[in-house]
Amino acid sequence: MTDQITYNYAAVGAFASDVGQRAAQLMEIHQDILQRTQAMADYFRGKGALTFFDAQQQMLHGLEGLIQTVSRHGQVVNNTMDSAQATDADIAQGFMA
Repeated sequence: MTDQITYNYAAVGAFASDVGQRAAQLMEIHQDILQRTQAMADYFRGKGALTFFDAQQQMLHGLEGLIQTVSRHGQVVNNTMDSAQATDADIAQGFMA
């Protein structure tokens, strides 16, 4: 069989790290929006305010879900890379034994 699966572990690791950094950036954005929304509470009242704050909470909840998904994706990529490296090492040991 001439087809081989090859991995560029450095590139995969860099990608996993980048995805983790993106999740952290999204969390910073989430915190900034949350703080700004809370700061408006003293100045924004009435029925419109209740609707606005409800919409903000829904948006922030959705953003939290996105952050969790992006973070998990980075972890899965990293874990998969680790597993592939371990498998490669185990197979190589089998040929040396």
